[in-house]
Amino acid sequence: MSLSRHVSFYARASALWGAMGAAMLALGLAAAGFFTAAFYIWLCGHFSPAASCLIAGGSLLALALAIGLAGTAALRAAHARERARLAQFNLTISAALSLAAYLVRRDPKKAMIIALLAGILAEFLGGEV
Repeated sequence: MSLSRHVSFYARASALWGAMGAAMLALGLAAAGFFTAAFYIWLCGHFSPAASCLIAGGSLLALALAIGLAGTAALRAAHARERARLAQFNLTISAALSLAAYLVRRDPKKAMIIALLAGILAEFLGGEV
């Protein structure tokens, strides 16, 4: 797995955390506004508008909590997938190193030629133009 894929994963995860935090902050501030308005209305009249403001504020807080829980679950699942990808990458690298060690022990001259050709091929495929 390349470095750019790791950077891309962490950039997306950071963006998701930022968006989730902004949404929770906005909903939390709106809920605080509704609770403040509900308290004011309750003090003024003890009527139905206060109950409706309290219900609206409570539902906004519940929505903020649901967004937070869903975002946390999504980030944990993404982290678990990333861990699985990293384990697969480590397995691939260990197999390649085992093959390289076998080739070097068996015939060092051929291993050097293969390494030289692999370096040329990597430079040709991955080099900037």
